[in-house]
Amino acid sequence: MTAHRMTKIFLVCVWVGALFLSGCASFMKPEIGALARQDARINLKAGGVQNAAWNAKDLLLTYSYSEAGDTFNLAGTLSFDRSLTDSFPAVKRFFLKMSFLDSEGRVLETVDITPLLSTFGAVPDNLTVKASIPKPAGASAIAFNYFGAFMSGSTEGMGGSQWQISYFPFE
Repeated sequence: MTAHRMTKIFLVCVWVGALFLSGCASFMKPEIGALARQDARINLKAGGVQNAAWNAKDLLLTYSYSEAGDTFNLAGTLSFDRSLTDSFPAVKRFFLKMSFLDSEGRVLETVDITPLLSTFGAVPDNLTVKASIPKPAGASAIAFNYFGAFMSGSTEGMGGSQWQISYFPFE
């Protein structure tokens, strides 16, 4: 096989991989202007540090946020529900997103706030979530969404069964 042909095959593989990964990324990211369900909207309060908790079916995010000028600061702790981690103790992949919403509940911008995880590693009891990001003009609420896959049994050689979790409150 010539070097030129090998280069061509490599580039095609990279291109296909990029397409696959971009498809997964857009699945988790609501489009600008998408409407968040009413029950998913968390109204932002002005002034000082605000403490809150977001409890979803599969996880609990206990967090605080504050604003410094145009910067939105978020810090918190993420823990997965024991009913998930007792049966599926290894994480294959997990993504956590936060969307800024306008007064009508429409998405202005979505940011990735996924905590650092070890792929195919044991799920820790608590994960740190921290982000310092520009707040879009007109943002008056936020909404979270997530997607993940967890594994049972052996993580070596991808053995065991898999369980997927997700929450996507956008229309």
